[in-house]
Amino acid sequence: MEQDKRKCKRLDCGITVRHDGKRGITRDISQGGTFIRTDHSNNQMPLFPVGADISFSLGFPTSKEHIAVKGVVVHHGKNGDGMGVYFRRIDESSKEFIRKFISDYL
Repeated sequence: MEQDKRKCKRLDCGITVRHDGKRGITRDISQGGTFIRTDHSNNQMPLFPVGADISFSLGFPTSKEHIAVKGVVVHHGKNGDGMGVYFRRIDESSKEFIRKFISDYL
């Protein structure tokens, strides 16, 4: 069994992601990043290459606000079904919101 080396707790959940008019949904989220599912339909976010910088927003079901994030793609899913994104720039209040969201559901 492979050991999970992540520093932050992850929550399996589907949160709406928006990028340049395209939509996606998360598979999971932590304070440090998220995995965004992708497919090849017209309205879905594309699969960006590893190392790409991307800007997007997260729309949580518990809030009317959207959180703006700048991140970098760090890996692709095994079947090309999505991408892991590390949060590079996110304000402190948004980090705290995500921390609390995760702790409320774990």
